[in-house]
Amino acid sequence: MPTASLDHIDMGAPAAFVWDYDDRRPRLTRLYEKSKVSQWNATTDIDWKIAFDPGHTNENDPRFAALTWADADTDPIRQFMRSSEENHRAMAIADHAWLVSQFMHGEQGALVATAKITAAAESIDDKYYAAAQVGDEARHVEAYQLYLQRVGTDFPITPSLHELLNQVMVQPHVDLTFLGMQILVEGVALAAFSLGEALFSNPVITQVTELVRRDEARHVAFGVLSLQGFYDDMDPIDLAVREDFILEACSLMRDRFVPVQVWERFDLNVDQCKKRFLASPDMQAFRSLMFSKVVPNLRKLGLLTPRVREGFEQMGILRFERFIDSATEAGELEPEDGSGATDTTDPLSALRVSLGDVQTIAVEPVLMVLAGLADRQRLANVEDAVIRLNVTGIDHGDWTVNLSPQGVTYAPTSDDVPPEVTATMDVGTWTEMITGKITAPAAVLGGKITVEGDVLKAMSLEALL
Repeated sequence: MPTASLDHIDMGAPAAFVWDYDDRRPRLTRLYEKSKVSQWNATTDIDWKIAFDPGHTNENDPRFAALTWADADTDPIRQFMRSSEENHRAMAIADHAWLVSQFMHGEQGALVATAKITAAAESIDDKYYAAAQVGDEARHVEAYQLYLQRVGTDFPITPSLHELLNQVMVQPHVDLTFLGMQILVEGVALAAFSLGEALFSNPVITQVTELVRRDEARHVAFGVLSLQGFYDDMDPIDLAVREDFILEACSLMRDRFVPVQVWERFDLNVDQCKKRFLASPDMQAFRSLMFSKVVPNLRKLGLLTPRVREGFEQMGILRFERFIDSATEAGELEPEDGSGATDTTDPLSALRVSLGDVQTIAVEPVLMVLAGLADRQRLANVEDAVIRLNVTGIDHGDWTVNLSPQGVTYAPTSDDVPPEVTATMDVGTWTEMITGKITAPAAVLGGKITVEGDVLKAMSLEALL
């Protein structure tokens, strides 16, 4: 693997000693205790003896057969891959190594940023947990490094991720480093790891990613807990600085998942590749899903200001505000706790809060509510779709849903109304979708929903959620 150069940056914030050891924060104490019992060893807790093929893809997996990532006739990437088996395999390996490399670089960024937070934190519980997270992040970097050594190739950090990490680190106000790393960068990583089965295709990297994902869920909860209330009644000038930072960081993170370096390695026309990549409807959906954890966490902190909301609407990610924030999902906060936790003017958000502790959710009552709450503005962009929704593991779980710009209707599935697509899932996945813990597209991409037919019509269910 190539030797990386060094970057020297000024972290921009003084350190703090905390001499009051008795002023404790019980929720952070509980999170710290969880971190202590959840440690794992990258050398011994991952089965490195398993043989795997880094050139294997999910392309022929029946779960993803309906996905159309690009038009092979006009897309230079697909043309290159289909030109020979050798090129197909080389591109698959490079694409895989590139993505894992960016995760590795991001984890080192988290390591350094959390070291800064450890030094600057002004409560002993923040210092305890941040120090534990530094160890977590070192373990994550190590695990990805060991994996890439087995793959046999890696990639340098992308310019957008490099710029983002620099912006996170040089902030003179430590809350911006906290916000940038714990809420934004870690939030995007958590969402990406939730799509592990779609992103990765061998058992070794799946093991690594699942272990990392469990840690990241705590890390994002740490950010929400520590920053909760911090932005309440903040001076408008100072708040504008945070708004600028959020919008710029989210723009950089969106660009983080564009594999320009892979195309350059194979001397492909980067402009053509990027144009096709960004135009793909499925890739647009995939990239927006990366923010499904970020937006509700910002709402929890009271940072979905009108200006941020406008920017997120333009990015196509504002819809995720209805989902559950990471701290509540992890059980570290009650649904009603915190600034912006529940938008009482949004019936769907209120419904999610009311169902937050329900373990098994029936289908028909939810369809009745969703049909009544359907957002006509969102439905205006939905093509007519007849979707068979088959929820297993529960009585009366087989329904046919009709979506159109005019509204939503539903009825028990019968032979009289043939569906255009069938979406089958267990009741656990259905419950996660209704409570806002997972999006419909993420469940499809993650293999939790089996789709027969037009997958894009199945993803139209998100218009209800």
